[in-house]
Amino acid sequence: MVNTTKAKNDIYNTHAVVIGGSIAGLLSATVLAEFFSKVTIVDSDEFSDQPIPRKGVAQSVQPHVLLVKGYRIIEELFPGIGEELQFNGALPIDWAQEFFRLVPNVGWGAIAASPSEFISYTCSRPLLEWTIRKRVTQLGNVYWLQKHRATGLVCNNEKKITGVLLHPAGATEEKLEEASLVIDASGRHSSAPKWLEKLKFSCPPESIVDPHLGYATRRYKKVEDLAFKGKVMLIPQVPPNNKRLGYLARVEDGEWIATLGGYGRDFPPVDEQGFLEFASSLPSSKFYEFIKDAEPISPIYAYRVNANRLRHYEKIELPLGFLALGDAVCALCPVYGQGLTVSSLAVLVLRSCLKKQKNWSKDGYFLSSKFQNELAKSNFPHWNVATIQDSAFPSTFPSIQKRGLLHKFTQWYSQKFILGTVSFPEMNILFLQVTNLVISPLKLFSPRAIYYTLTNKS
Repeated sequence: MVNTTKAKNDIYNTHAVVIGGSIAGLLSATVLAEFFSKVTIVDSDEFSDQPIPRKGVAQSVQPHVLLVKGYRIIEELFPGIGEELQFNGALPIDWAQEFFRLVPNVGWGAIAASPSEFISYTCSRPLLEWTIRKRVTQLGNVYWLQKHRATGLVCNNEKKITGVLLHPAGATEEKLEEASLVIDASGRHSSAPKWLEKLKFSCPPESIVDPHLGYATRRYKKVEDLAFKGKVMLIPQVPPNNKRLGYLARVEDGEWIATLGGYGRDFPPVDEQGFLEFASSLPSSKFYEFIKDAEPISPIYAYRVNANRLRHYEKIELPLGFLALGDAVCALCPVYGQGLTVSSLAVLVLRSCLKKQKNWSKDGYFLSSKFQNELAKSNFPHWNVATIQDSAFPSTFPSIQKRGLLHKFTQWYSQKFILGTVSFPEMNILFLQVTNLVISPLKLFSPRAIYYTLTNKS
């Protein structure tokens, strides 16, 4: 971790700008600080010194899952941050022992008999982001431009980035922030494609798989419940007909986040009676029984911008010195909890590429296409996992009828494998490793996994 005003690798004696101060932007700035003399984070919000929801993160009150791989990456970037998260109220979770996942019509996933190494933390998104932001502020060469909205990119005739246009809150005119590298980490509503088009570059083509998912979340206070000894409960959707899901997670301050979701526009209601009735319709009564007597401490918040969207920056020419990552490139349906971890993996790709500066830079400018190609490889398996599952619902666009036999087989095999996680602890551990992005999804097709899957009679 960098804590001086000089980048320890001293490769790029220049200025890098990160658009977006959410987790993808914070982690990007941390890596850039190892290589650039100055890094500036730009965000339209004004950051609070308390862990509260931000206007610029519309879904911040909804649950966010810090998977094991994501936590390990963040701990690598900020040694000791797990202890800091726990001091601030986050709860450590052993996913093999404290995660209860229902396989409808079969039972709950097998729970490990002893503690495992699959540890991360459960907390609210504002607490996680606030804790990371506090660590980033300690970096001596990272600066902040709060209440500034990015409005465009600037490049010269050689197609090299020279800066970013910003509109300060309350100002009547834009200003130029000079930089030799600009990273777009502004999220799924990024304006970068329009900025590129204005500079006479092509917009990146997009892949969209929209399951028409909507979900609603409420916070509760709850005394210790002897009937549920876990920290996270998941009652998942099961295509093609079981469109409803429930997610319950213990977070800081003795609170619980309860989320209901519905595919195919089967959206959960946002009134109290409708919310409870939706919960009672889930395949298990445990979720409903937990919240019906708990004390609600928040309104019911709805969120419905949940399509899987992949922008193919690797397929277009880009100005030298412009990169995009995080949800600005690969925004996944949040049900699978991959978002924070996929962004963290993108930052590792960024660090790896920066270390190859002798082959990957030109006159001090980073070769954007190289990074976007590597990022596309990193994003693909996680995109594939989310979209294979989501596309099994008939209401998803594009529909499954447009998919090939391999796609349909993968869907069938995945569902068959999940059935085995109830009876075989070894299969459940493998499933947890894959869903926490610790190992590749291809491991589900190892000879041993195939044997367990095909011989399981569930």
